Amino acid sequence: MVLDYLPFSRNKQGRLSTKWGNLRYVHFALSLGLILVLWFVFGYRVQPGGSTAELYWLIGGNALYYGIAIVLAFALKDNRAFCKYVCPITAMLKVTSRFSLFKIAGDAEKCNDCGACDKICPMDIRITEYIKNGQRVLSTECILCFECENVCVPGALKANWGFDCGTKELLNMRKSPTK
Repeated sequence: MVLDYLPFSRNKQGRLSTKWGNLRYVHFALSLGLILVLWFVFGYRVQPGGSTAELYWLIGGNALYYGIAIVLAFALKDNRAFCKYVCPITAMLKVTSRFSLFKIAGDAEKCNDCGACDKICPMDIRITEYIKNGQRVLSTECILCFECENVCVPGALKANWGFDCGTKELLNMRKSPTK
């Protein structure tokens, strides 16, 4: 929510290359490794009733995450840069979102191919391509913010229930400079 108050909505150039999205897995591994080292090597355990150590870890960790998120947002001119590239929680969520039953679906007959949904999507998903292919939005990057549904022609996009497996990521990527 804090990032929504920054002056950027999304980077108009699209996402950085796919390899930058792999930072989330490195971040997840490092975070998990830190927990495992504290638990098994140093014998750290949560104290019954809590302690100030847990409070300091909570405050310090949140301050670090917000700092990184704000720096990334300003550097990449994208409020969701932390979510797209660094957030360790998405490493686990991407696995489960592949099998999510609730997704955005499109009606190709009602779609006027204006691309408004693609332009508004904070996660840079190419929604119109899913509609043209007769698929629901199968991208694991979809955060179900419903911005696409709000700007689209009435009835062209809606969330619905169903079973399909998300496998293909249709994302707007930045064009690499040509020499």
